[in-house]
Amino acid sequence: MAPPDIRAYAGPAWRLSGSRVEFSRTEARHVLIGIILVSAVGLSYSSIVFSNWIAIAAAVLFFTAGFVIHELTHKAVAQRYGLWAEFRLDLFGAVLTAVSAVSPLKIIAPGAVVIAGQTTPDRVGRTAAAGPITNILLATLLLGLAQVIHTGGLQQATLAGAAINAFMALFNLLPFGVLDGLKVFRWNKVVWVLLFAVSAAATALSYLSL
Repeated sequence: MAPPDIRAYAGPAWRLSGSRVEFSRTEARHVLIGIILVSAVGLSYSSIVFSNWIAIAAAVLFFTAGFVIHELTHKAVAQRYGLWAEFRLDLFGAVLTAVSAVSPLKIIAPGAVVIAGQTTPDRVGRTAAAGPITNILLATLLLGLAQVIHTGGLQQATLAGAAINAFMALFNLLPFGVLDGLKVFRWNKVVWVLLFAVSAAATALSYLSL
């Protein structure tokens, strides 16, 4: 996806308190649409898996949080390197995500954070790795949380959230096309192998626990 024209960027609409992470109004609209699309996919998936509304709501929350945190971390790392970074919807990906909300195959690809500026392989690689790392950490946290939750429906929703986040990391680490994995692989092959192995193990453990 090509980055938007930086000259059209009119400055941040707001900045997170105490942070250098900035958002424009255009980005905010794109993020909101992305959240709606991802939440719809999460609701479709969890409605099939669970019958308890609390479990469904929890699963949708974990599903959507994985997407938001993944993209926000990309953005935060890029902006700390002094790069221009904003989330932008991709028309094909957004349509694909919307269609998956009403189809058996679930796909989350409404858009991505695009960056521009003085990029280097190191900066691009670290920025790309940040997203999957957060999903791995979130999956690990949810796996641990599931061990202390004794309510059946909520425990299953927590495990589903762990599985979704682990798979999200694994899929994004595939070293192909525009995925994060290719950028990480080009930057540091050792880091890529470690992240891919951990995400694969977390995915297997999460789905086996369901």
